[in-house]
Amino acid sequence: MATRLLVIGADALDKDLVLRWADEGVLPGFRRLLETSAWGVTEAPPGLFVGAVWPSFWTATSPARHARYCFEQLKPGTYERVRIHPTDTQAPAFWQALSSAGKRVAILDVPKTYVESGLNGLQVVDWGTHDPDFEGPLTWPEPFANDVLSRYGRDEVGNCNAHGRAGEYGKLRDQLVARTRARGRMITDVIGQEDWDAVIAVFSESHCVGHQCWHLHDPSHPRHDAAVARDVGSPMRDVYRAIDAEIGRILDAVGPSTDVIVFGSHGMRSHFDATFLLDEMLRRIERPGAASPGPKRRRPLAKRIWGRIPAPVRRVLAPLKEPAKARLGIEGPAARRCFAVPNNDAYGAVRVNLVGREPSGRVRTEDLDAFCRDLERDLKGFVNLDTGEPLVRGVMRASDFYRGPNMEHLPDLIIEWNRDTPVSRVHSEKTGEIVGTYTKCRTGDHSPFGVFFARGARVKPGPVRRSFSVMDYGPTIADRLGVPLADVDGRSFAGLFDGSALEPLASA
Repeated sequence: MATRLLVIGADALDKDLVLRWADEGVLPGFRRLLETSAWGVTEAPPGLFVGAVWPSFWTATSPARHARYCFEQLKPGTYERVRIHPTDTQAPAFWQALSSAGKRVAILDVPKTYVESGLNGLQVVDWGTHDPDFEGPLTWPEPFANDVLSRYGRDEVGNCNAHGRAGEYGKLRDQLVARTRARGRMITDVIGQEDWDAVIAVFSESHCVGHQCWHLHDPSHPRHDAAVARDVGSPMRDVYRAIDAEIGRILDAVGPSTDVIVFGSHGMRSHFDATFLLDEMLRRIERPGAASPGPKRRRPLAKRIWGRIPAPVRRVLAPLKEPAKARLGIEGPAARRCFAVPNNDAYGAVRVNLVGREPSGRVRTEDLDAFCRDLERDLKGFVNLDTGEPLVRGVMRASDFYRGPNMEHLPDLIIEWNRDTPVSRVHSEKTGEIVGTYTKCRTGDHSPFGVFFARGARVKPGPVRRSFSVMDYGPTIADRLGVPLADVDGRSFAGLFDGSALEPLASA
């Protein structure tokens, strides 16, 4: 059996850890890739890279085209925040074009996607992904799900946040390592089934362990517990070693004649940010002198009542929750000039209450630029009181980075935090002190850069001069298989495989 092109992704596999541990011999598979491949940096969508990474990969388009950047987003034309699912993606997967061109493809657990009925090949969705969207596995053909479960079992990890909240770091590590090995068997078994034009598979275990166990990896983290670290060891290193071993086995299975791309989608670092304080910062900018939500502030009555409602009833009422919140009281978005919108946590996001776009707009279009400049100045006026350092490194306009028919789905401003240290007390001359506590279990969060390796008979090994966007992989895969990929934002780097373009540097 032969595979023309093998693409292996690793979700949130940290570039710096891979390069360091490969150099130290901890990851011999990646060390071999460094010696035999062209390699370099993968870039995720600026400011929206947490939720937009995988939709941008598998559509080869930007968030302004595919309209997804977070698990929850503002519904255009309303103040409602709605859950976003893979089927809400407003651009097709690039493997549709491959399938339509008669190419035989296997798509194995690419995150944040959905099953393509009629695909010329195999697909597995949410067998073992981080934050799955479906009760997996879903497959094409549908009966293949039974084979997946009988051969590789059902995912035991589930929601990794449950492990983090319970402090079950050793259990999480063991389950992730076991899932990594089962995934490796799945990929090698599929490769051995028949001749494939492309096999595209993703390891998600690096994502889960990075979120929950970063503090055990990093002794400088304020939640680092030396006793737990001695007892458990290094779950991150253990999971990375398991992924490294499986990738090595998979590469041995396909042999030297197969073109190979291995990549980490984006990175991981300490979970330090002020996104949990952003909406209060915006309120206080708009209404200087308002009370700060100090650490002992009692939960609002509405939240206390909501918390007492039985969970089954809450699920029924959930669709009505955000519309009601948006329209009640002076604190609601309709009464404000701007408000925070979801963007996971690494970067903050702000929506301007724009006349003609929002139902009760407060900022006129002709005043938008001046309003954004003033807001940027006010946000940059905040300092982290525990360090004296500026809290905000930059305020970006989404329109400076993105163009497309679905800009209305995106935030207007994206806030880049100073993420070097924890945040709990912030201050500006305009707002005074604002206090809050990050209470979630995740100790690791994302950085925007990943790593890639490209190996083939004519590839020149060594570090590559330029970085590649996650949107570039689809066009590269299609180009390498001779399939035109129209109407996408990514650009092919298939020249690497011809040895005719993108000369490597002498050193990284």
